[in-house]
Amino acid sequence: MRQLSAGTPSTDRTDVLGALAAASDQLGQGSGRRRIIMATDGLTNTGCVDLRSAGFDGTAEITTMVRRCRKAGELPNLTGTEVSLVGIGRAARREVPSSSQTAWLTTLWTRMCEATGAADCHVAATARSHEAGPGTGAGKSEPEVTFPAVSERPAGKVTTITLPGSVLFATDHAELSPTARSTLDDAVRRINELHPSSVTVSGHTDSRGSEQHGRQLSLARAQAVRAALVQRGIRVTSTHGYSDDQPQCTPEYRDSVPDYAAMACNRRVEVAVTVHR
Repeated sequence: MRQLSAGTPSTDRTDVLGALAAASDQLGQGSGRRRIIMATDGLTNTGCVDLRSAGFDGTAEITTMVRRCRKAGELPNLTGTEVSLVGIGRAARREVPSSSQTAWLTTLWTRMCEATGAADCHVAATARSHEAGPGTGAGKSEPEVTFPAVSERPAGKVTTITLPGSVLFATDHAELSPTARSTLDDAVRRINELHPSSVTVSGHTDSRGSEQHGRQLSLARAQAVRAALVQRGIRVTSTHGYSDDQPQCTPEYRDSVPDYAAMACNRRVEVAVTVHR
């Protein structure tokens, strides 16, 4: 996979859905774990996912594409199969895509994968950092940093549940990602176990970008989580956006070199649950 990811494609455009269908055929219908791993930029495609006229903006366009592929009969049946698409947005010439384009592409291929009936869909711009080898080009982008989906910190009557931003949102976005659902469900189960008297939600960012943008983004993320909690039956008292005013991990820079682990730690949404004692 490393060699394939580092190589130059042999054709100008790729039939990603067709390749998934071919891989499924090779797996056959036998029992046991079924898993497909594909390295693709997901950009230049044949068939129903031709992105040459795509706007790369918003989910309405993605919904239309999924509907078009379903109508054209190009969505393979991947029921019971685990699917991983790595390298999304990473073109062969190693250009670094914008964060908004990568987020849109990640959402697109996640939705396409889910539409195939796959048991699990993992879609990422890069493979996990500990799997990356020499020549993959991974060193030119921010490495992936993984934190627990849900952690909590009790202090007196207040228990603070921390939800990592990397689990909930694409970079610089406030729209909840497809992978956020299970994390929010876990948080709701824990909130209900605590029997809260009040719940507040606060958003936090790292120090990159302007203060105004940080406050707007952190508040928008807090409001997105609040809406998801309310939808799941949790009464939320208030929401706040603190930008980078309350860092959890410091410093973010060491000798002018960014500490991406510290930055990822600081990009979070906190749910403060107050209980009667």
